[in-house]
Amino acid sequence: MRKIRVCIGLLAFLASAGVIAEGAYWGSVAGMADFDFKGVDNPLNLGLRAGYVRASGFGVEVEYTSSVLSGETEVYGRDVDVELNTFATYATYRTEGDWYLKGRLGVLYEDVTVGSDSSDDLGISLGAGIGYNLSDAYRLEFEYTVLERDVSFWSGGFSLRF
Repeated sequence: MRKIRVCIGLLAFLASAGVIAEGAYWGSVAGMADFDFKGVDNPLNLGLRAGYVRASGFGVEVEYTSSVLSGETEVYGRDVDVELNTFATYATYRTEGDWYLKGRLGVLYEDVTVGSDSSDDLGISLGAGIGYNLSDAYRLEFEYTVLERDVSFWSGGFSLRF
């Protein structure tokens, strides 16, 4: 019985106006990594995103993406796969309105695999985009994010606020 009361209390909290107004959300993201190198076919990534935005428009966001369709490049006359995995934490800002602008700045960990070689890096990431609130609960976002000096990410995302 105690577990049921705790679950009901948690559901009531999540459905409260304060939490909805503040904007906790989670969603999915899909996009194309853009390697700034000649001869690289870029990988397609899918990922998950969660965050919290305050009524002021400022917020935080966590995002994980992984290649689901590998890119390809030629190394010493052989075609090899190119894959990218990322995990990032961002400070975000969204303007007001159904259509809005979004900016984000954060720390990103990336792991790039080319054939059997892998390289990882930790650095600063910067992004900007545009979004549309489909309703009080659903939104779409389209973004461009610089992952590092020669790698960027074009993406679209769908989020559910709760």
